[in-house]
Amino acid sequence: MPSVKKRINLTVDDKTYSVLQILSGKTQQKISTVSLNLIQQALELQEDIYFSKLADERLSQKQKRVSHDKAWK
Repeated sequence: MPSVKKRINLTVDDKTYSVLQILSGKTQQKISTVSLNLIQQALELQEDIYFSKLADERLSQKQKRVSHDKAWK
């Protein structure tokens, strides 16, 4: 039965592969698992950066603000 997950192939340089091997050994995980975890962390970081920029833009605007407590009542 084929996997429902999507498959991608990556080609990395020797240095990157060596680092992945070291991390794999330290965490006792397959290189593919370590790679996937790093990709997921990078995507989360990119999302955080995006929302941080969005928040900064909104905070720079002069407008009436509602406190957190009032917003959730």
